[in-house]
Amino acid sequence: MCNVPVILDFINTLVTLAVFDSVEFYVIAAVIAAAIVAFTARGGDRGPVRQFLLPGVLTLSATRRDKPSIELICCDDGAVVLRRHGVEGITLSGAVSLAVEVNGFDVRIIERTVPGRPGDTEIIDTADFILEFMGAERYFINYTAEDAALFVAVTLHNRPGIRVEKTMQ
Repeated sequence: MCNVPVILDFINTLVTLAVFDSVEFYVIAAVIAAAIVAFTARGGDRGPVRQFLLPGVLTLSATRRDKPSIELICCDDGAVVLRRHGVEGITLSGAVSLAVEVNGFDVRIIERTVPGRPGDTEIIDTADFILEFMGAERYFINYTAEDAALFVAVTLHNRPGIRVEKTMQ
């Protein structure tokens, strides 16, 4: 059974202890609280950021799409084919490349374009890239075409046979 006068006596003894009235106690308590906040606020360890520069293979698609889009095709060997549809203002003598930054399972892709020689009449609308650095995981892909002011974000589960297409905005 609970003896109330004994508990009250114990609480009174704790309150009258000089430990709780000292500055050192509050400094130590503040340091412990700051350590707990710092530990819980730190991000996950994703490892180093990897960077890749990928050249594109330029083609003229047989089926023109109304809106620019990206298509991701997962291959049997784990590689992913990224096909950018609706590329504008690029001729066959031009170039489309990707600057890829991989941080854990977050993939940030920035498209870079070179229009080509003036007077070149062979206009392309599709660029293909092979992403060989992906494993059999779920990736969040952020694709930006700065020259065309287009953006798309997509989640890709890299498994053989999966095909994802998303329109750029």
